[in-house]
Amino acid sequence: MTEMTEITEIQKLYLLLPKSRCKDGCYECCTNIVQFAKEEEERAGEYKYNGVCAFLDANRKCGVYENRPLVCRIYGSSEIMKCGDCEPERYLSEDETRRIIKEYVKIKDMQDKQDKSTEYNLNHLN
Repeated sequence: MTEMTEITEIQKLYLLLPKSRCKDGCYECCTNIVQFAKEEEERAGEYKYNGVCAFLDANRKCGVYENRPLVCRIYGSSEIMKCGDCEPERYLSEDETRRIIKEYVKIKDMQDKQDKSTEYNLNHLN
């Protein structure tokens, strides 16, 4: 029997993004500082920025591709975040991009507040 896992709100946003394929050697989005929601960082692992993404391997391929955050997924598939080496099914309009990012930030902020509340409560139990 296969275990069913509930899809998160951020994963629902991923489903709104057009599928995209990067050409070999493309790592343009991997040179930006990446913002992770807590759940994304938990899936991908700890992130450190040193001029390029810490998850970029020696062959300039994403080491956490299946678990990459929204910003990496949306880059190259939006009219306002184009990449010459990405081939999306279609480009998200500026309005679609802004709506998705706005919802992402709302979810991320909510997760951050929950995390801080949990940390506060744990610290005050002692």
